[in-house]
Amino acid sequence: MTEIIPYFTVYASSAIRFILGPALGIGYGLGIGPTILLTTAGMMSTVFSITFFNYIIQIFIQRFFSLKKNKKFTPRTRKFIKIWKYSGVKGVAFITPIVLSPVIGALLLNAVGAKKKEIIKWMLLSGLLWASIESALFYFLGNSLGILT
Repeated sequence: MTEIIPYFTVYASSAIRFILGPALGIGYGLGIGPTILLTTAGMMSTVFSITFFNYIIQIFIQRFFSLKKNKKFTPRTRKFIKIWKYSGVKGVAFITPIVLSPVIGALLLNAVGAKKKEIIKWMLLSGLLWASIESALFYFLGNSLGILT
């Protein structure tokens, strides 16, 4: 039972905050391959859940969190719209693992009405790319600094 705990921890932490997956995976000594797969799987489980249950999530948010009238155009939303207009799904998916979390990235892409296939495809590619880069960095930096022995 204790052998599965590191794998589950990497998977679950990646579903919430992406950078935790590679850090924990390499820290547990799982190796680069399993860390990349578990980190990407954790992120994609969040993306799948939010993308396919988007309608239910919107109803929940409207019912429980729309007590006051919010401004539609805040500085934060203007930045997102600027990124969205410039690069579309690809750009938002690219910055999601490092700047946003999988939860926020998936919610934003669904909020602007991106196609589900596009969201899944570009988030998967982005997740694999960033999981590979971050896992390699943690692995090689950890070994070269003597942290992982």
